Amino acid sequence: MLSDDQVNEIIIEVENVPSGVQSHPSSNQIVPEKTLVNSSFSMVSSISDIGVTDSQSFSDWNDKKGRRLLWFPTSLNDSISQILHSPESLGTDIPCTSHENMQGQKLIASLIPMTSRDRIKAIRSQPRTMEEKRNLRKVADREKSKRSHGIFELSCCAQCLNSISLAYRRSKNSLSELLSSVSLWQKTLKVIGGKFGTSVLSYFNFLRWLLKFNIFSFIVTFSFIIIPQFTIAEKNTLPFTGLEFFTGAGYFRDTVMYYGFYTNSTIQHGKGGASYNMQLAYIFTIGVCLIICFFSLLFSMARYFRNNFINPHIYSRGIAKLIFCWDFTVTHEKAVKLKQKNLSTEIRENLSEIRQENVKLTLNQQLIRFSAHLAAWVVSTGVAIACCVAVYYLADNNSQFLQSHRNPGAVLLLPFVVSCINLAVPRFYSMFGLVERYEMPRHEVYILLIRNIFLKISIIGILCYYWLNIVALAGEECWETFVGQEIYRLLLMDFVFSLADSFLGEFLRRIIGTRVFTSLGLQEFDIARNVLELIYAQTLVWIGTFFCPLLPFIQMITLFIMFYVKNISLMMNFQPPSKAWRASQMMTVFIFLLFFPSFTGVLCIQAITIWRLKPSADCGPFQGLPFFIHAIYSWIDTLSKRPSYLWVVWIYRNLIGSVHFFFILTLIVLIITYLYWQITEGRKIMIRLLHEQIINEGKDKMFLIEKLIKLQEMEKRANPSSFPPERRNMEQPVSLHVREHDAARAPDLRFRRSVQEDNPRA
Repeated sequence: MLSDDQVNEIIIEVENVPSGVQSHPSSNQIVPEKTLVNSSFSMVSSISDIGVTDSQSFSDWNDKKGRRLLWFPTSLNDSISQILHSPESLGTDIPCTSHENMQGQKLIASLIPMTSRDRIKAIRSQPRTMEEKRNLRKVADREKSKRSHGIFELSCCAQCLNSISLAYRRSKNSLSELLSSVSLWQKTLKVIGGKFGTSVLSYFNFLRWLLKFNIFSFIVTFSFIIIPQFTIAEKNTLPFTGLEFFTGAGYFRDTVMYYGFYTNSTIQHGKGGASYNMQLAYIFTIGVCLIICFFSLLFSMARYFRNNFINPHIYSRGIAKLIFCWDFTVTHEKAVKLKQKNLSTEIRENLSEIRQENVKLTLNQQLIRFSAHLAAWVVSTGVAIACCVAVYYLADNNSQFLQSHRNPGAVLLLPFVVSCINLAVPRFYSMFGLVERYEMPRHEVYILLIRNIFLKISIIGILCYYWLNIVALAGEECWETFVGQEIYRLLLMDFVFSLADSFLGEFLRRIIGTRVFTSLGLQEFDIARNVLELIYAQTLVWIGTFFCPLLPFIQMITLFIMFYVKNISLMMNFQPPSKAWRASQMMTVFIFLLFFPSFTGVLCIQAITIWRLKPSADCGPFQGLPFFIHAIYSWIDTLSKRPSYLWVVWIYRNLIGSVHFFFILTLIVLIITYLYWQITEGRKIMIRLLHEQIINEGKDKMFLIEKLIKLQEMEKRANPSSFPPERRNMEQPVSLHVREHDAARAPDLRFRRSVQEDNPRA
């Protein structure tokens, strides 16, 4: 115990009194148990938590009434004074009073008994600068570290858990800082968001997300398929002419780029070295890659759905964040201007959306708009069907065309036609906006996404039907390599057309809009068309990874180039959207479209390839097998003869190879999706009811203010001598201002009075 001359004058008296009773601060501060402490730091804590204390930090004893008293040491007061007596910590030049020092000591006292996590959360909630929070944390940690092994002595297990928790938190923060420091294009994305808004920014965020996706896929395939094949690869004797970059044939055919180059034997270096089954490695690597992509898409959809649809703050449109929050750690002049621009863009988007939601159309306008929508849908569907018929006819006659034309460039005819359709038809769809005239830009983007996804997925479906039902069954020599070359040409031609469109098409459109027909002006960035180009290319990559394992690497390079090309074209050739709108939910829609119908269609195609098609007899790791899946069947039969591996056989037969397991898994996913949807609807209703409650409470307050003013006026008339002249002169302008405000709200107040007269409970 400390002696009386070693402690400060501050005393906290803790007793069991009714909640809500709190005495005024004085030199001997009395705070009842289970009562909230209000300090200059806006700290909210329970003094009842200070039931047991450190003998070095402060001591406790009982007074004559049996009440517990807490005494603080002088060292703690000195530490608090260092924080509170500095003008910077208070944000003013006026020095702290003893009352503020005393409340700072109470704050430290409430922080000491807390756990590390609770203490960090409490300090973060303080409305102070980062420097003040650091000092406050240092003082609290220093006082807590002085504790003896008395009342606060922790067990060995508790100390171990605290150490593990602290190490985990520090490693998590370090990893988060590392990932944020190596994040791609962070500054560029902030500039795009500040100038063009969140709608255009969502496209670049989606492109960056796909780039990370392909980097992971390439690492997996390169590690488990390509590197082992490199160890036994023979020298390529085919000549290289340079045309292979466009056709994908010739020299590239006998490289690790295509399926036909990989061996079907077990790789083993030396007599005693480990063996590597290439068949199992190939099929398991592709399968694991698709499974990881599946769960990554589900996780990303759930995360974005939770952030953009379920969290309640999104229904308040983030007004509090935009108006009342500012990142005071931003001190650089350019960063401050960029932050201001981002905030102004977000405010403009929120206000624009509120205004657009309040627009109401007459019956005649609704009929005209419905007719325009119906006509646009009929025309767009007809154009998509005609394009699909043209692609099917061209693909069906492609083999005869290639036999009659021996020119190496003839193989580019089908990819050229498909790329022309993918470039021209989406631009034609975008022109429908001049007729349909959606009030909400988000609705226009959604409609264009649906029309474009229907066109592109239909074309991919027709091509897959051609590859799997005509090419694979026609006895083509190494048909898997031929399919891989076709997908490579489609991907490369789509990339070339995208570059040409960015460098030539968008540039010419800017010249025409600014110099020839100035009334056109600069064009706006077409989000739907550009996003569908990414989804189309990624779908081809997923389909072709089985036939061309290097496709993720090629897609990684194209996405990296496209980011810079689109960024330069955006800054030079486009203007910000004429109708500002929030696009916080667009990433969820993009990933959903990537999952369905894109990824689900890829899974169906891969399942048909592995379970229903016969591999080539002369090339590839599965040559000589009746079906691709027989490589796994043979492996399972081998493991079933080994007792130590029977658990693998059980997992395969009861989980992986069971239809019931996937049925139950699908049912669980649907139930979770339904629950998320119901939570979203419930929170929407909750937000609406809370808004109505806030409005009603505001009306009640105005009604009570009006009654209070009338009572004051009646008291003045009844006893005018009780009010000094100075007070009457001071209250006159205030009363005048309130009367003017009440006059503006008179209809609402009369309505409130009538309701309360009819319903006394209200």
